Amino acid sequence: MISSFFSKTKPINYLVTLGFSALLYLILGLISLNSTFEFEPVLIKFTGLVFLLITFFTINPILKADKLADLTSFSMLFYALLLALFLPILENEKVIISNFLILLSTDKVLSLKFDKNVKYKIFEASLCVFIASLLVEWTIVFLIPIYIGVYVYCSTELRNWLMPIAALGALLLGLGCYCSLFNDWVFIEAQYTFKLKYTFDYRNYFSLAGYLLVVLIVIVITLVKLGNRGIGRILSLRLLFSYFVIGIILVFISDEYGLSAVMFTFFSASVYITNYLETVQNKRFKEFFLTALVLGCLITSVFYLIQ
Repeated sequence: MISSFFSKTKPINYLVTLGFSALLYLILGLISLNSTFEFEPVLIKFTGLVFLLITFFTINPILKADKLADLTSFSMLFYALLLALFLPILENEKVIISNFLILLSTDKVLSLKFDKNVKYKIFEASLCVFIASLLVEWTIVFLIPIYIGVYVYCSTELRNWLMPIAALGALLLGLGCYCSLFNDWVFIEAQYTFKLKYTFDYRNYFSLAGYLLVVLIVIVITLVKLGNRGIGRILSLRLLFSYFVIGIILVFISDEYGLSAVMFTFFSASVYITNYLETVQNKRFKEFFLTALVLGCLITSVFYLIQ
């Protein structure tokens, strides 16, 4: 039943996934506001909700444009389930907004394979990363997949390698105008602190361990099953794996954001799980797999809310 419902991309599929995610976000928002509905906190929560919902509207167009998977609603479903699995993420609006910008950057990098307007895509991808770093400084490491994309798809022109530097120049110019206008020259120094994590409370990482185990198994099976079929998709999936790895590394090294940084892996994980489902021919097993994921994520979210 679940597989047949989400195998389509009808408005009802968007309504279910967006409604579910928005409900979780609003529940946590009401808890964090603690009955004090002041303007600024409410505005921040509303902004986070807007960017969260826009993210869902971005997923399927990326899948279609970059030919990452068949056009279904499975990726949106998995994205929503991962939000339920890691509910504390929804309390961090900076990560939500930064993740949206990294998703836009990912789309530009993946589209480099089409060899059209390459320089502009690299510039836009880099600029999205730099803007995201103004909110979450550690996201600047997502410049690495951009250079990997340049190496894989368009390494012959020197200008392509220099476009991230041009994007940095554009950002610095904008920051210079801001600092001059508001006389806030310590803004950059205060933003880019890059605090490292030195201690871990592993009790908070049980969900992450299960998530990593399942996703890594799915990644291996997917890459093996796809083999050399659709070499363009394989290259894109391998590039997505770099985003996944970097996101996981940020979970362990970022002191300020910690587990919230796992959100940067959600798009990659959702795409891999969707591709895995496309290789499953047994309908009963597919239904069992989906049911287990849904129940596991929902039960985890319920336990978090009742604590």
